[in-house]
Order: sequence, then C-alpha cells, then structure tokens
Amino acid sequence: MLVLENVWLRYGKNAVVQDASFEVREGEMVCLLGPSGCGKTSTLRLIAGLDRPNSGKVSIKGKTVSSKQKVVPPHKRDIGFLFQDFALFPHLTVSQNIAYGLVSSDRRETGVRVDELLRRTRLSEHADKYPHMLSGGEQQRVALARALAPRPKLLLLDEPFSGLDTMLREQMREETVGTLKELGVTSIMVTHDPEEALTEADRIVLMNKGQIVQIGEPRELYKFPSSVFAAQFFGRISQINGVVDGGNIKTDLGVFPNPELSDGIEVQVLLRPEAVRVSPVQQDSNFASELLVCGIQYTGNSSLIRLGIGEWPQPHSHIEVRHPEAVSYDLGDKIWIEVDPDQAFVFPK
Repeated sequence: MLVLENVWLRYGKNAVVQDASFEVREGEMVCLLGPSGCGKTSTLRLIAGLDRPNSGKVSIKGKTVSSKQKVVPPHKRDIGFLFQDFALFPHLTVSQNIAYGLVSSDRRETGVRVDELLRRTRLSEHADKYPHMLSGGEQQRVALARALAPRPKLLLLDEPFSGLDTMLREQMREETVGTLKELGVTSIMVTHDPEEALTEADRIVLMNKGQIVQIGEPRELYKFPSSVFAAQFFGRISQINGVVDGGNIKTDLGVFPNPELSDGIEVQVLLRPEAVRVSPVQQDSNFASELLVCGIQYTGNSSLIRLGIGEWPQPHSHIEVRHPEAVSYDLGDKIWIEVDPDQAFVFPK
C-alpha cells in the first residue's frame, strides 16, 4: 500500500530523517513511535507530501508520489488527515464540517455519506451544532468523520489524542482505532506514547535521532528489543553490569546465559520489573539473590520495590521488582528474589 525506500530529509545540515525504509500493508495500523524530535512527524509530512525528500522515494499503491525530482500535492494523494488540534472550522456545523471534503459529490450523495458517518460516530443529535458547543471527545469524532468522508486510501494521524485528558484519551483511542479497523482503513499514527503504540498498532516503527531503530509487531518490540534504547523506551528497566565468561555472563545478581558474545566482553543486562519475582524463601537457583529494600512505591494494584545490590546503607546498584499487592517491608530489610533469565536483555557496552 505505502512504501518508503531509503528516504532522507535534511533541513540545512541537519538530517531529520535518515535512510528511512518501511512499508504499510493494506488495512494495517502502523505507529511511528519515538521521543520528541526523533523524526516521526517529519516522516509523516514526507508521506503527506508536505515536504520533499532529499533522496529516496515514497510510493502509494505502486505509484511514486514523492522523490527528489517530483512531489504529488497532498490533495491529489487520496489521503486523510487527523490532527492533534482537530482543525475544525468554527463557522461550520458538524454536518458541514464532515461534508467539507466531499466537493466532488452531488448534494444527495453528500447527504447520504454525512448521515452515514454521523450514525457511525454517534453524532446524529449534534449534526446542527457548532464545534464550540461540543466536548473534546465529540470534536474528536467530528474530525475523524471529516477525515473518513472522502474514503481515503490512507489516513494519517498526528498525535490525535495527546490533547485529551487521560480517561477521555483512552476512550477516544479505542473508539477511533476500532472504527478504522472495522472499516479496514490503512492508517499511520504518530505517537510518543509506548502504551498507545503497544495497545493499538498492528506494527510499530520505532525511531530515534532521525533513524529507524526497529520495526515489528508490538509483542516483538517489547519482548525482543534490538538495542538498549528500544528496551528502555517501553517502560521502566533495570541495568546490571556483567562480563562474558565462556557460556555465561557473570553479574552481581547471578549468572545469565551468554547469547553468543565473545569471551571477556563487558555487557549490560537489562531487566523489566516483571522479570523479577519476590520469593518468600531462598530458592535453589542460579537466578536467586538476597537484596536490600531501598524504596517502595505503591501503584494501586501493585507495589514497585527498589532493591539494592551491595551493603546497606549504600548499595552500589539497584533493580526494580513489581509485586502484585501492597507490601510491608522496612527500608534495609533483606528479601530473596528470583530472576527469569528468559526476560533478560543482554547488550555489549
């Protein structure tokens, strides 16, 4: 459906998109994910035709729409847009906003299409209202209906939920993505929120400093990160130093399997909180250790325990473990933990 091949975008000497290559399949929801300034919105602008690449090309359904030599204008790409600020016309009613992009349809067809989208987005009772008379969630649904009205081949969403409060954001995200998947709309969504990408995307394109770091399904990126950055971006993570010793990696937390790294190399072993389990008694295992309680954070349905490796009161390093209930440890207490080695990520330093 959409293909980017070795695309570069420079502003002066600053390369904001570097050698980007990926594809989006028909009916797929792909998230461009990464921190602020990583190049994800610039990539979206290249897809939209708002910027010209310095090299490489962008194709939609086999037709080149952007290259150094030519750029097909955005309005000729059959693309829909959904923006963070909704960009609704304040002087038009809900129905008129939705109908705005249907300039080539006759009046009857426009009316039928607008009515269909009003029903689908649960806005029929608001058809004659103006944007300022609507809640944030209702304005979001109007913007979605307007974007879908011309039946675009591709829908581009630029952080569309970031301006909403937490509860409304989750609700609108589920509604919007549910509608797009129900209609089979091919979509690309820009977000800096890992949870949003993990829960809604079919595949994720993870970016950092203008480069694509990793591409894959959400589970693949979470379970098998390709770099320290990729592992750290998806949530809290602990780091333990180690050294490769033959078939093992020796650390202060125990011995881990060596994923085919050369003997003597210094490595980082990364652990998510769920990779560590509190044990009521000492376990007969290579992955069991007695550590110091250095902090407890109650998070509602669980407790995040910060554990120190070394001597109290100044352990030399720390890890975190998520326990599925409130705990009553005191600072300095010693507790046994067990690590799941299959959830440890090992990277050379």
